[in-house]
Amino acid sequence: MKLSGRMRHLLGAALVAMPLVALITSIAGAVPIFSRKYQTSCSTCHYAFPQLNAFGKAFQNNGWRYPGGDANFRKDEPTSLGSEAYKQVWPNAIWPSDIPGGAPVAVHAAGTVYMPMNQPDSVAKSSMVFPEHVQVFYAGTLGETFSFFGEVELQDNGAGGIDVGCPFRLQWNRHTNFNVVVGSLHFDPTPGDFSLIPSDINVSALASRNGWSAAGEMPGIGLWGAGNGPGGRGGWKYTAGMVQGQGMSPVGADKDFYARATYKVGGLGEIGGTEGAASKTSAFYQDNSATVGGYVYSGTVAGAVYSQREHLDAYAGTANVWYQSAILDATVMSMSSKIDGLADRKSLAWYAQGQYVIYPWLIGLLRYESTVLDTGAPSSDPNSETVTTLVPAVVSMVRANVKVTLEYRRPLSQYDARKTTEEHLLLRLNFAL
Repeated sequence: MKLSGRMRHLLGAALVAMPLVALITSIAGAVPIFSRKYQTSCSTCHYAFPQLNAFGKAFQNNGWRYPGGDANFRKDEPTSLGSEAYKQVWPNAIWPSDIPGGAPVAVHAAGTVYMPMNQPDSVAKSSMVFPEHVQVFYAGTLGETFSFFGEVELQDNGAGGIDVGCPFRLQWNRHTNFNVVVGSLHFDPTPGDFSLIPSDINVSALASRNGWSAAGEMPGIGLWGAGNGPGGRGGWKYTAGMVQGQGMSPVGADKDFYARATYKVGGLGEIGGTEGAASKTSAFYQDNSATVGGYVYSGTVAGAVYSQREHLDAYAGTANVWYQSAILDATVMSMSSKIDGLADRKSLAWYAQGQYVIYPWLIGLLRYESTVLDTGAPSSDPNSETVTTLVPAVVSMVRANVKVTLEYRRPLSQYDARKTTEEHLLLRLNFAL
């Protein structure tokens, strides 16, 4: 039997992956921070990491604590920082608190096999980077009202060097409907918050003329809160904040602002139910709910491409439907850009995505993306063209903390012009411990 070129690529990826999967599954027997703290599986909170399930979102909305009764579920006792009696004599004593009893640290690593399509013989047909990036997470709670989450990330930049990032945030969890967060803020508008597969969603990656995108994190201060809906089902969540403008001086007067709000109908309450309550469904990957939301971002971007500052506004609408083993979600975002001396530009991007759990350890995904960089440009301008892409993928949870993803990126519009730079297969191996 003669194999097609694409079939040979796919078979080659599988053969390369097999020894790596065997190696990873042999060493990844541990689980990350909160799994150790509560002695529970990653799937308690994750649909397939890093994507959260309904209970994981409720856990996050409680300041990384079990809904309704954290002390009853944690298995490691915190280290006390002061006697409870100090509360009685405050302000003549430091208010008591505690820190995690064990080291609140976890490690996540990922490796990639990348196979571009339609390449000439002079170009490498595949590349393998392992690890492509390594993240050391540290997260936990500090007493009853503070929590923290941070990481040190090492990323292969593809040019023989390593990029280092250290995002961190500290939260004051005053109440589930009112929290203050300081540090590296994440403002991605997409309803899933965490992408299941490696490739960036076009809405998150849509870049302004001076390079702003919603995929990043920036230092700032924000407010957020959440609450259950009628009968303890569904509910609402909001977040709003002020962040340092991208490329701006830390002491500059320019600051960016963003806000997002969602409302969920049905499913597990946004802050959970009774002590430790999970969804009424028996499967961690089900929720049976519908969520809609809105998003706005307004700011200034320093001259990374153009010397003049860019003033931008972005607006998005989101929708998510979760029924039995299927999840459907979509986002549409409009971005307006103003630069002195240049014509205004308005960009439009949207995507629709479906996921289906074939088995609890096997998930199929299909995403359709559409992007127009300048909706007002004349038809002769390449930026006026609608760029469409299809991304099918298969995700396998080899273990609760080991994930293998195979995705295929297929340009639809302008295929002949885009196929040599964009069409590819990508195999990603992730594990966390």
